[in-house]
Amino acid sequence: MPGIGHGYERGVSMVIGALIVAVLVGEVVPMLVEQGYLPSGLFSGLIVLSIVSIVMTVDASRYWSFGYLAGFVIGVFLALPMLSRTEFIGLLDWLLYGGAVVGAVALRIKIHSSSF
Repeated sequence: MPGIGHGYERGVSMVIGALIVAVLVGEVVPMLVEQGYLPSGLFSGLIVLSIVSIVMTVDASRYWSFGYLAGFVIGVFLALPMLSRTEFIGLLDWLLYGGAVVGAVALRIKIHSSSF
């Protein structure tokens, strides 16, 4: 079963993926919408997809071991401060990823406590 190292990699890669999407949404998409290459509603769709992705991650956490979950939590909270120094990761990202971590931990604890 994957352990703390795998969870850490997933947490860090999730935050880095959010940074990449933020750069695309914040810089590239507005430019392409302005030039008429993309529809203007695309921005809202990307935000919805990001939130759905976070919800799916929390849902998948029910199958994670406690070691994997610990690595995920550590990865998210170590990656966010590094990336918050950029202009693309802000308070909303802290809230979303903090919510994902709290939701994943709460779901895992609920599942663990109900099995006894």
